[in-house]
Amino acid sequence: MSDNPFPVVDGVPPGRALLGSRIRELIEASVCVRDDEAGLAAAARQIEDVTAALRAAGSAKPLLLAALEGGGHLSINNPLEGPGNPLAPPLSWVHVGPESVCADVLLGAAHEGPPGRVHGGWVAAVLDHVLGRATAAAGFPGMTASLTVDYHHGTPYAVPLTAVGRLVRRDGRKLHASGELKAGDVVCASATAILVHFSADRFPVNTPD
Repeated sequence: MSDNPFPVVDGVPPGRALLGSRIRELIEASVCVRDDEAGLAAAARQIEDVTAALRAAGSAKPLLLAALEGGGHLSINNPLEGPGNPLAPPLSWVHVGPESVCADVLLGAAHEGPPGRVHGGWVAAVLDHVLGRATAAAGFPGMTASLTVDYHHGTPYAVPLTAVGRLVRRDGRKLHASGELKAGDVVCASATAILVHFSADRFPVNTPD
């Protein structure tokens, strides 16, 4: 019997991942569709019907975790990494280890800020999440106290990106982390952060029997 207060499943539920993917595609299509009042109104009515059906099916707490091979968890509904969350790009973890973490990510037109480039807030969010994952993978889960992002180049969307994070050092409860977001070999943005380590009972570390 696990003392984990959060629900943990063996893998990402296929239906939840599929629903997240299809809504993600819907969001992308909706920001790129041409104006057609009749067509948009009809689409809105269809979406209302689907939304009503999902609400009628009941609700659950959004925090749902899937155990990762090699340890750690994937937050299925997280707004950055969660395959079940349509807001998430999502991040796809290539490597999660005590020295560093690495994720692939593909941002789309729905994340556009300047023409042809990803909004800087999304760049910061990706880096913030990767740095948090890096400190947790090193054994020190924490919450961000400060985040500094340097934007070196505009980050393109619809282009494969790589996000890397690492724990630099620990001073008591203070965790110092750094990372980069790259498009190929080009560093689009880099970040440093200070996170505050919190105790294990505030962070899910166990899996159920």
